[in-house]
Amino acid sequence: MTLRTAVTTAIAVIALGSGRGHAQPASPAKIDPAALSALQGMGAHLRSLKIFQVEAATTDEDVLEDGQKIQYAGNTSILIQLPNHLRAETTSDRRQRLYLYDGKSFTLFAERVNYYATVPAPPTLHELVDKLEDTYDVSVPLVDLFRWGSPGWSTAGIAAAVDVGPSVVAGTTCEQYAFRQDDIDWQIWIQQGAYPLPRKLVITTRTDEARPQHSAVYTWNLAPSFNDDTFVFDPPPGAGRVKLTQITSAAGAAK
Repeated sequence: MTLRTAVTTAIAVIALGSGRGHAQPASPAKIDPAALSALQGMGAHLRSLKIFQVEAATTDEDVLEDGQKIQYAGNTSILIQLPNHLRAETTSDRRQRLYLYDGKSFTLFAERVNYYATVPAPPTLHELVDKLEDTYDVSVPLVDLFRWGSPGWSTAGIAAAVDVGPSVVAGTTCEQYAFRQDDIDWQIWIQQGAYPLPRKLVITTRTDEARPQHSAVYTWNLAPSFNDDTFVFDPPPGAGRVKLTQITSAAGAAK
């Protein structure tokens, strides 16, 4: 499963049992209201943040035709200044990308091949996220961080939810929750206390018998330093400019 597939998948749930310590099997239909409340509280806190930086250490698995799983590591760093500034960098064994948004234009730069594309952008980050997906089939890294708790976000599709118990992620005390929705299971570790930030995410695809997973461990900085140039693209020597293909235009041409 690729990072794009995992990160843009909506809320998922797994039935693991709500006892502290070792989780016990639970009914597939079990929904713990406290687990849903924790998601809502996390979403509300994320929506209150206006400036932040997140680094995510990610692991993805692909399944070969013979069922063997191959694992790939990656790293994503994203800087946000709401409502209209973003800088994101993703590096993995397969590719390296830079995403820049300054409130007027959006640029996607593929450093290893030295090509970039720049398009006019809407005035807010939330509008940009939707436009990139709907028009160009491009997903902003860690896109769920912008959608949890936003207007239109809902836990209605969750089929099971459970509070697994306390856990520690990279030295931070968290509460671990597990969910199931549609064809995926996912677990999330939310920081305890006054700052309920997501600290770890694991998504498992249930439609493949090999159960490939995507995982991410988040490191947060709520007081990052930067200037306006941080969000401006300066093409390196020899960089070639290309066009982002509009999926709507491609669909129309195929008719």
